Amino acid sequence: MTDRDKSSRAVAASAETHADEIAKGIATELAPCLRSGEKMPDVALLMRLVARRLAADTAALVAADDAHERELADDAAPREARDEAAARLRSVLVDVVDGCAAVDAAFGPAGLRKLLLDGAVAEDPSVLVTAGERVASALRDAEIKLPKPRRASMKLDRAALADEIAAELPALKRALAKVATEEREKEATLRAKQNAMRKSDKSFGQGAALLAASFTFAGLEDLAAKVRPSGRRPGRTAAEEDDALPPEEPASPGSPPPLEGD
Repeated sequence: MTDRDKSSRAVAASAETHADEIAKGIATELAPCLRSGEKMPDVALLMRLVARRLAADTAALVAADDAHERELADDAAPREARDEAAARLRSVLVDVVDGCAAVDAAFGPAGLRKLLLDGAVAEDPSVLVTAGERVASALRDAEIKLPKPRRASMKLDRAALADEIAAELPALKRALAKVATEEREKEATLRAKQNAMRKSDKSFGQGAALLAASFTFAGLEDLAAKVRPSGRRPGRTAAEEDDALPPEEPASPGSPPPLEGD
């Protein structure tokens, strides 16, 4: 983004600074072609308008990029809250599953399956919510009958377990909803940034090409070379692109010539 902003400012400044010089050079070339009653168009104003358009579209891109970066920064706190809430719920579920040795001993594997306690505890926060709700519901469901305990002293407080799980669900649900909202906002700012970038790149490509052509027409080829747009990197000038290329390694003495086609 910094490279685009720098290139845009340089091209816009060149158009503003040399607008009158361009107009004078073009007038020199075209004045002999004027017919009676005709006058030379205001080329200087055209150059300044191109510069203003380029500056405005680049400013909009910078603003969109800043908005997206702020949105990305806002994303950290909700994710931390979600992860903390998920860790608390998972801890309860892990303790319940770990404690299911007593359930297994008292009621057998069938008891675990009926209470949905026979699988590994999920890691994903969204899956944890669903699993927690299902286990709590199963624990509270009077229709789910467990096998007779193997020992009369072995009892399972299903309601207490369900309450422990249910107590952790609201915080995780709120955190997940907040993260989902942040995701939608992040997608919106990213789309806005991408749209602003497309518009800015279009303005830069058109404006820089027009300015370079105008410099050339006015006989200012040295200035044209500085603003001509890159054919490979949007939002950059060809001169800046050349400056960014690493220098070629000199061939070592005695190196064989490259094979044809390399």
